[in-house]
Amino acid sequence: MTGLAVVVLVLPAVLILLRRRYVVARVWGHSMSPTFRDGERVIATRRRQYHVGDIIVFRPPSRASFSGVRVAEPPARGEAPDVTAIDVAWRIKRIAAVAGDPVPAWLPADHAIVPADHVVVVGDNAGHSEDSRQLGYIDLASVAGVVPHRPAPEGS
Repeated sequence: MTGLAVVVLVLPAVLILLRRRYVVARVWGHSMSPTFRDGERVIATRRRQYHVGDIIVFRPPSRASFSGVRVAEPPARGEAPDVTAIDVAWRIKRIAAVAGDPVPAWLPADHAIVPADHVVVVGDNAGHSEDSRQLGYIDLASVAGVVPHRPAPEGS
């Protein structure tokens, strides 16, 4: 077998393994500033456990999965949507509470405790963030991974 044949056979397998372990996402908007800048790329590593303070990359939930959290309504027909409400493939937010933790006071919820297999997320720039206040609880099944730790900005 030639060297080229080995590369052709091995390279796809390596790429598949890397893709299962890492996710590359682009920061869109200013919800995580000053921690991340608009346009910055981040690499998230898949994990089994998540902790308060972790920055996660996840797929936003569908409208049907909001049970237990009173979410903000989408804009009325004909109104311009908030720029943060535009659907993107991945979201990047900081975990504010994990399953079993008390629901943060800023999140109007029907539960006192975050449900199993879910987290509450918030943007570091909360005034410009679509997070659990709009999205509800985030199911851990939708989490792609954790971005290497960066501390929360002062005052968060």
